[in-house]
Amino acid sequence: MDITIQITNAAIAQNTPAVARSGAAGAWAEFLGLVRGEENGQPIAALEYEAYSPMAVREMRRIVEELSARHPCLAVTIIHRIGIVPVGAAAIFIGVAAKHRAAAFALLAGFMDRLKQDVPIWKRRALAELPPPGGLAPVAPATPAQPASAGEVLALLERICRPLEPERVPLADAAGRVLREPLCAPEDQPPFDRSSVDGYAVRLDDMAAQFRIVDEIRAGDWKPCQLQPGEAVRIATGGALPGDGLQVVMREDAEREGAVVSVTRRNRNRHIRFRGEDARAGQILVDAGTALQPGTLGLLASLGCVRLPVTRLPRVLHVATGNEIVAPDESPRPGQIRDSNSTLVRAFLGRRHIAPVQLRIPEDEAAAATAIRNPQSAVDLLLISGGASVGEHDFTLRLLVRLGFTILVSKTTARPGKPLIVAQRGNALAFGLPGNPLAHFVCLNLYVRAALEAFAGGEACPGFQAGVLAADLAAGGEPRETFWPARWKFTGGRATLTPLRWSSSGDLTSLATANALIRVPAGAERLQPGAQVEFVATEIMA
Repeated sequence: MDITIQITNAAIAQNTPAVARSGAAGAWAEFLGLVRGEENGQPIAALEYEAYSPMAVREMRRIVEELSARHPCLAVTIIHRIGIVPVGAAAIFIGVAAKHRAAAFALLAGFMDRLKQDVPIWKRRALAELPPPGGLAPVAPATPAQPASAGEVLALLERICRPLEPERVPLADAAGRVLREPLCAPEDQPPFDRSSVDGYAVRLDDMAAQFRIVDEIRAGDWKPCQLQPGEAVRIATGGALPGDGLQVVMREDAEREGAVVSVTRRNRNRHIRFRGEDARAGQILVDAGTALQPGTLGLLASLGCVRLPVTRLPRVLHVATGNEIVAPDESPRPGQIRDSNSTLVRAFLGRRHIAPVQLRIPEDEAAAATAIRNPQSAVDLLLISGGASVGEHDFTLRLLVRLGFTILVSKTTARPGKPLIVAQRGNALAFGLPGNPLAHFVCLNLYVRAALEAFAGGEACPGFQAGVLAADLAAGGEPRETFWPARWKFTGGRATLTPLRWSSSGDLTSLATANALIRVPAGAERLQPGAQVEFVATEIMA
């Protein structure tokens, strides 16, 4: 079969392949996807598409080859346009040549069903008007003037963050991912009556004291037979019962001598795991929205589920800014410090199996714009460390506006982490994170975590829990809500928290042992041992 796939920035000029024009084909089916004049009920001028081009081409070819095994065709041509596509222009063309129209239509329909699910091409944003040649779409977002509370930021993220599209991944790669479809038992579980012990299978209605051993069944054997009175079968744990109406006498309750076994004790326990006692065929065993843990994956392996529908992982770009930072393996000169935030972000995302693209750039707004505008691949989440405050050289807010983001939050009332920026561009989200590492830690575990939860298909909430202070917490009457680093553990049936010492938002020392953030209300002077508090368990330190 002739497969032609093209990803292009140019207008689509579809062509019928030679195999269709030659007369070898009995059918030529086309699909042309045009950009409509509205998106989410709002009028638009264009859509902007982005792609992982090599992977997209590979995945489209794989899908076509899989579908053609069921629907044999002669040729397939696929052209997908990326970049800015005006209203009325074609974003995708698909043509299929086949001997019979049924095969052409079936392959075309099957490909369209798989395109959004499996191929890394997506709509980056909708444009209200076309940009000037070579420029960005004009935007003039208003910068929010009032700082938002932590609760308001979390509520905002819950409103705007939506689950990313699903993809199918191998069972071995699914740990920690979120299931997007319910999975059912393909057959009864267990699928046959099995012995739950090592022993001897005898007829339930045969109460003799001695039996003649007529066969042996190991796990994995299949030896159906009808036992006669006075007969027994030696059977191993997990072995398939040879028939119905049986009981297994435990090995410990019998004495064997040659081919004869004498029963020394017998009760009503049949020691059989009956077919379907765990689940019946078609019963839902794992619901959509389940985070796949080792036990869940073991269950799915037993069901033969080898490719699982899960939420795809977000594409994350992290940019660390500042003339003063150097790599951890470098010796800083006077006035410089080692970059700790990049390691912090990488570890935080790694716990969620996300591998970010990371850049370190100086305080150069133009250089930063170039690096972010032309990444190796488009991103769902942009994290910028540093430059979120209001100093002369803090350019993160201006940079995000320049890149077409709408600023939703420009600062918060919480500490540490007041200079927080939240911005949105289409389906992409950006955070301008404070450069101080403790503030960074707090913002990652509150706000970025909430966004990631929502992207995965959960609630945009970091999961506040109730706990009890194990030691005094001198809050000092701070007029702002504070998220205090702490160490928590589960003792005596409840979570107990020990507050950790910290001197400023740049203090890294508490992070050596912190695994929680205590939510200290604004105005609190001192919280005594035994006081009830809210806290969030962090994901960096266990």
